[in-house]
Amino acid sequence: MESQQQESGRDLTGGAAPEGGAHDRRALDRQVAGGLAWTVGAKLATQLLTWGSLLVVVRHLTKADYGIGEMAGVLYVVSNVAAEFGVAGAVLNMPELSDRVLAQLHTFSISLSVLVFIVACAVSPSLAAFYHTDAVNLFLANNVNLLLTGFEAVPMGLMGRDMDYRRLSLAEAALVMVQAVVTMVTAILGWGYWALFAGMACGKLTATILVCSWKHVGFAWPNWQEIKAPVRLGRQSAIGRISASLYAFSDGIVVGRMLGSSSLGVYRTAMNLASAPAEKVSTLLMRTASPLFARVQTDHAEVRRYYLMLLEILSLIVMPLMGGLCMVADSAVLVIFGPNWTGATGPLRWLAIFMIIRTVGTLTEQVLNSQRLMSFTMRMSLFNFFLMPAAFATAATWFGTTGVAAAWAALAPLTVAPLVVKLLRTVGLSVGAVLGVVVPALFGTVVMCGAIFGLNHYMTGEWPMAAPWVRLTVDTVFGAVVYVSLTLGLFGDRIQRYVRFLKSMKSA
Repeated sequence: MESQQQESGRDLTGGAAPEGGAHDRRALDRQVAGGLAWTVGAKLATQLLTWGSLLVVVRHLTKADYGIGEMAGVLYVVSNVAAEFGVAGAVLNMPELSDRVLAQLHTFSISLSVLVFIVACAVSPSLAAFYHTDAVNLFLANNVNLLLTGFEAVPMGLMGRDMDYRRLSLAEAALVMVQAVVTMVTAILGWGYWALFAGMACGKLTATILVCSWKHVGFAWPNWQEIKAPVRLGRQSAIGRISASLYAFSDGIVVGRMLGSSSLGVYRTAMNLASAPAEKVSTLLMRTASPLFARVQTDHAEVRRYYLMLLEILSLIVMPLMGGLCMVADSAVLVIFGPNWTGATGPLRWLAIFMIIRTVGTLTEQVLNSQRLMSFTMRMSLFNFFLMPAAFATAATWFGTTGVAAAWAALAPLTVAPLVVKLLRTVGLSVGAVLGVVVPALFGTVVMCGAIFGLNHYMTGEWPMAAPWVRLTVDTVFGAVVYVSLTLGLFGDRIQRYVRFLKSMKSA
């Protein structure tokens, strides 16, 4: 345990590294720091616009509009994974692929996306009928985006393999900005649920054009013997991701089918609010981590080092964010969405708790994929696919949308824990080392939540008279002060470690 903690600590600050490997490690650290800087910069540049767009759109679209958009999105997400077929991941994690094989994969990817587009169009009317909606044209229109997926798969994998964080970040920023602006404008113009499609389509088209212009890939007729290995790896990834998408969307399917489109709109709003902070942070790190772990996949010491580092950063940021959101859920819903959305409060609390666990699972699965263990992650996704829909249906019957949200958190030990266990065994990491980087954030978050609860209990008489934004502001500031003070006071050396790391990268 001691040696593994040193891997995540002393080496991180630029301390002693193995003889002969110090230069490579420092160069890789600089790439990681630079990639994180580009990713953070792109996210910060788009964050204000994204939130502003959300606040405008949610006041122009109805709950039914969001529900219909969510229904149509289920087919698109699953079809998009099938169209991509894990090609980008195979290219990323198989640096031995030649230019000839890459050209063959490019042709294969585009051809497959056309086939998936045809199949998706064929099943769209049936899915619309399943949801009892007449918005079949929206289901059909969403499928157009599948054609773009085939063109960007190999170029995206190559940019990740090259650790070209700058262009990856710029493409992501362009997609988000165009999507936010187009969705907001069309919502104001009264397009209803079509505003959601317009924003997504324009954003994806912009990103695809940029990616293909930056990383040109030729075409070649596929030779099965040459593309068999990457296609097999991609197939395992695709099956796992399709299963994951299906069970991830199965909560929405259950809510929409059993409780109606309005309940689905409320539930999805809670999901979006709960996932936004965690996904913003995790996406920043995952954009950096995916190429990083692909680069060091054969060096388990480096895999352990970077995994512990990223896990600690995620814990220190995501745990207090989600814990705080759970405590202020009622005020947050009133301030952000208004009194018509108070039904989202219960689901929001449970989903905020689950997002902490989900973030750990996402990072862990990323590392397992870099180890080319797609077959294991595929089996886990298939297991979850059979487990979660049944749990959601049972919960919806008895407890409504809040029960569906609670099922995510209640079953997390079965859906996430096996991933962590598999990783520990694969790279030789101890449970003690993992707990060592998680406990500080967990302790600070528990104390912070207790402090917010105590404040609200103490202010019981005055709180109902205060405006929701006042309660939200006071609770947020108070909780932040408690968490930051406690973390810096008891675990300040952890924070200083990362500060020194960033300073050393800047001066290098």
